[in-house]
Amino acid sequence: MPMRTHTLKKWIAACLLPLLAGATQAEEQNHNVEGFHIEFLASYLGFKADIVMTLEPAEQPDEYLYKVSTTARGLAKLVRSGTGVETALFRSGANGIESLLYTLDDGTKEVENDTRIEFDYAAGVAHSNYKGAPLDLELTTGLVDRLTADIIAIERLRAGQKAGGSDVVIRNSVRRYEYTRLGEETVSVPAGKFATVIYMRQRPGSTRAAKVWYAPELGYLPVKIDQLKRGDSQVVAEAIKIKR
Repeated sequence: MPMRTHTLKKWIAACLLPLLAGATQAEEQNHNVEGFHIEFLASYLGFKADIVMTLEPAEQPDEYLYKVSTTARGLAKLVRSGTGVETALFRSGANGIESLLYTLDDGTKEVENDTRIEFDYAAGVAHSNYKGAPLDLELTTGLVDRLTADIIAIERLRAGQKAGGSDVVIRNSVRRYEYTRLGEETVSVPAGKFATVIYMRQRPGSTRAAKVWYAPELGYLPVKIDQLKRGDSQVVAEAIKIKR
């Protein structure tokens, strides 16, 4: 099916949006975070992209680096040939999981579209810079970047708790996300067949949402993600390789 160039650009950009973001506030207990490597194939109207999510220890003790890379396939490369990369450096300590640094390189030469957020706990400020516009936001308790929120959601599910909601810094602003449990379903994806619990993430009043299928047998790692707009599927990502 033919797709206009601007629509294709929007689709590729959507692959860089938080597929999982919208977890809860920082954990009350200190704990070790389990690393993982997940490869997804995302598709929409015949266009495809590879999404790779990795979580591993960082250089400093109790610090971790979460990275999400998105690379277009086939004809989609004509619009965006580079790889979009999001990273989140966070720590797990006495105050729970806390964001330290978030970056977004959208994979184009237009650096003004990139994002950087530094979390300065001594000053109580999150230094955000989106599209070249710097802005300092009050660093309230539990405020995180959108990738670190992904990890908190997984950790809370592992602890037998609800995903709940959180305040997340996105594009020089703080937005509220709510997670609602939809039920359970056994799904088949290229990586295998899994019993899952399904959550819907949505910002109150927004026309956009995301459904996430978490597999308890994999420590609640996501195996399928569906981005929605006005209830219609926009981007579906299915796991093709999972390593804990």
